[in-house]
Amino acid sequence: LVRLASPGNQAMTDPSSDELFNAVLAGDESAFEGVYNLYHQRARLIAWKVSHRADWIDDLLNESWCRAFRLRLSYNPERPFLVWFGGILQNVYREHCRKSPTTLGAAGDGPERVDGGVDLVEPEALVSEAELLAALNECTGRLSDNEARLVHLRFFQGLPLRSVAKEVKIPESTLREHRLPAVIEKLRKCLSKKGIDFDQI
Repeated sequence: LVRLASPGNQAMTDPSSDELFNAVLAGDESAFEGVYNLYHQRARLIAWKVSHRADWIDDLLNESWCRAFRLRLSYNPERPFLVWFGGILQNVYREHCRKSPTTLGAAGDGPERVDGGVDLVEPEALVSEAELLAALNECTGRLSDNEARLVHLRFFQGLPLRSVAKEVKIPESTLREHRLPAVIEKLRKCLSKKGIDFDQI
């Protein structure tokens, strides 16, 4: 199981974020590295949420971060950085889809395509969903490898129970009635400590 992100506090309220953005807008190019370090894990989750393509994530992120750097002076600090970045990432994803029309949806259930295009999601909604995934990912990190794999297949990849059961080689009834409920209960307790209802996931 490859973790999508490791635990970390990357909220906009981080005391260092204002200093970083002020330095970036003042022309300090090196300060952008600090912005990257602060947000790259959440950005990776947003890239996954946008594409559902593990094989595309690195390319999407590389281009998105490069574009964000080029556009850094246009960033408005009054807007959450991840919302701004999420808009950039979706544009990069749309361009990537146009360049690779034969591979759309080949590795996952991404956004619905209409007339060869890509239906985009409001960046604010993307960031909110990515924050939920980040919390889920952190709680998943406290599970055993086998339990974490169940969570990854069911909630991150969005596979139906039948497919998950096939992947982990256990009867679907056992997965539905015993294994998954036990794992969900552990996640529910962990998430509740973060003020998150599991049903939001």
